[in-house]
Amino acid sequence: AVGDKRPRSEDEVLDESDFDRLRDELRRYDEQREKVIKTSRDVQKLSKQAIFSLHRKDFKRAKEQLDKARQTAESLLPVVEGEPTLRGGSFGNAMEEYAEAKIFQHYLLEGRLVPSTALEIVKNEEYLGGVLDFCGELNRFAVQRATARDEDTLRKCRDLVESIMDQYLRFDFRNSQLRRKYDGLKYTLKNLENMLYELSLTHHSGGVKSRSTKEAAPAA
Repeated sequence: AVGDKRPRSEDEVLDESDFDRLRDELRRYDEQREKVIKTSRDVQKLSKQAIFSLHRKDFKRAKEQLDKARQTAESLLPVVEGEPTLRGGSFGNAMEEYAEAKIFQHYLLEGRLVPSTALEIVKNEEYLGGVLDFCGELNRFAVQRATARDEDTLRKCRDLVESIMDQYLRFDFRNSQLRRKYDGLKYTLKNLENMLYELSLTHHSGGVKSRSTKEAAPAA
């Protein structure tokens, strides 16, 4: 009868073992999720530290930090590949940070944008997000070069961002996180163009020539 405290096994209206399985699977998922979140923070932190090292031209330390970041990220790959829903969020953000650092490293060493195929553990959207974040670091790098009146390097930075802008115009990002990041790219390009313009004004005003003349003048 419905009013009995516990129905006989042959009359059970639900499968308790099924709910036991669901609880076990959700518990395992939560444990995996916590592991991914915690370890992803380490990847992201190491990548941020590598970017800082690169701005300071400490390439050896940056390489060590990025090698460790990769190893740490690779330790999570079996988890996120086994449960693809864990790829987004913390792990995806960490991989974008890693991609950004690797792209910046390659640019400073080789003077060009590293292709996505060279970053094997990075997915397409993570690479695209990393490129956009890299443009922000390139802007900070360009400020340093503008302060040193390095117009040639500043122009190369501007040209690369302009080329990246041209490529991104061909995507349809709709209303995604990439779209929001992409919207900031035009401001980076404008900043670089303004720096070039201001530096050219300084050159045309004779500031560089006057300094060179003063340095070349013989001692009295």
